[in-house]
Amino acid sequence: MKKFILACLFLTALISSSFAQSYKYYSTEFAYKVKNDYGTWSEWSDWVSSHCLITINLDRNVINIYSDEPQEYDIYDCDDSFIDDRDGGQSLTLKCVDRDALRCQIRLRVQTNSQLQLYVDYNDVMFVYNIILKE
Repeated sequence: MKKFILACLFLTALISSSFAQSYKYYSTEFAYKVKNDYGTWSEWSDWVSSHCLITINLDRNVINIYSDEPQEYDIYDCDDSFIDDRDGGQSLTLKCVDRDALRCQIRLRVQTNSQLQLYVDYNDVMFVYNIILKE
């Protein structure tokens, strides 16, 4: 429980801070799901081992995911409060635009077991990274 509270405090400080800051994470696993032609979401894929750098730069309001295909998201709005989800975790939502000017939302999530996750949600695809803070 202590780790969960510390993670929540850290994520709140991350978003609400007005200091020049950049945070670095590594992914440990990756999964995705897609929406079919009938508007139904698939099940989540199996977790795949992943090791890519993820940076959140609050100076520039940018999130970069250095996967095989680098991704960059400009943050244009932030809900600075955590929302409890149905699985018992808490999420912080960032509204973003990608390099192709497509809108998406990025959710920073803390699960009940203190696992940190980063979700990227589009209208037709969602993917999630399990992440750890780079030390």
